[in-house]
This record gives sequence, C-alpha cells and structure tokens, in this order.
Amino acid sequence: MKLSGSILFGFITIIALTSSIEARTSCKQFNSQSQAQKYYDAKKKGYKSLDKDRDGEACECLVGGSGYGTSNCERWRKKNGK
Repeated sequence: MKLSGSILFGFITIIALTSSIEARTSCKQFNSQSQAQKYYDAKKKGYKSLDKDRDGEACECLVGGSGYGTSNCERWRKKNGK
C-alpha cells in the first residue's frame, strides 16, 4: 500500500509541475501589443511577465509598439528611429 501511495504522490506532483509550466504567459502568445495589453489590464494569470520594464505597458516589441512613444525594445527603437 505504501508503494502505491508513493506512486500516486509522484504522479500528482508531476501533474502539478506540468500545469504551472504550461500556465506561463509570454508575448509570443499574442498577435499585437494591444491584445497583450488587454490581457495585462485584466490581470489574468501570468500577466506580470508581459511587462518586463514594469511601466504598465505589456509586450512593447509586438505589432503596435509602445503607446508612450518610447520603448525598451531595441527592435522597436530601430524601427521608429529612436
């Protein structure tokens, strides 16, 4: 009985770890900055990972860029001559 309990515990642990890895949110999951911003503003699971510089603006490197007229994203700065 102890062996089956240990196996069950190990199985549950693996499922829990897998679920937390899958729940990670990244900018790659969005097609535009505005789409990512809506997710961020709704404070859905993992939203904080979308704002690397903590300025309240999510995924500044995506299409739509930065609404503040500047960005910490090097690609965005090159594209916009900043």
